[in-house]
Amino acid sequence: MDTQASKLIMLKEDFNALTKYINTNQTLLSTVQRDSLLEYIEDAELIDGEEFPWEVIRLGTKVVIRDKVARYNFTYTVVRPEDADHRKCKVSVFSPIGSALFGRRRGEDTYWLTPKGKRYFTIMAVSQPLKH
Repeated sequence: MDTQASKLIMLKEDFNALTKYINTNQTLLSTVQRDSLLEYIEDAELIDGEEFPWEVIRLGTKVVIRDKVARYNFTYTVVRPEDADHRKCKVSVFSPIGSALFGRRRGEDTYWLTPKGKRYFTIMAVSQPLKH
C-alpha cells in the first residue's frame, strides 16, 4: 500500500511549531523547500491533543520501522530540526525519513528517496512522548 498520498494528520501544537520554524528560518530553507513544506502542512487535518490518535506519528514520537527489503528494524524519534541527532537516532521532521514518517500511522507502508533510490518501510510501532 502506498501511503504517500494519504491526508496528513497533525496535532495543532505541531502545526504551529513547524509553521513558526519555517517562517523564522527562511534563510536555512530554499524557496522551493519552504513553499513545499508549507503546502504539505497547510493541507493537513489539524487535531487537538486530547483527540489526537495515539498511533499517528507527531513531533517527539518514537517509531519502529521495518525495511521491507532487508527485513531489519530501525528505531527513530521524529523531532524539530534543532533537536536532530543521528547518533541518537533523532531525525528532523524536515529530513526525507522524518517527512515520510510524520503524520503516518502504525501499520502503514511508506518510502523515502535515498541516493540509491526509494527505500520502502512498514511502520511497526509508535510510542508517543510523555506529557509533562
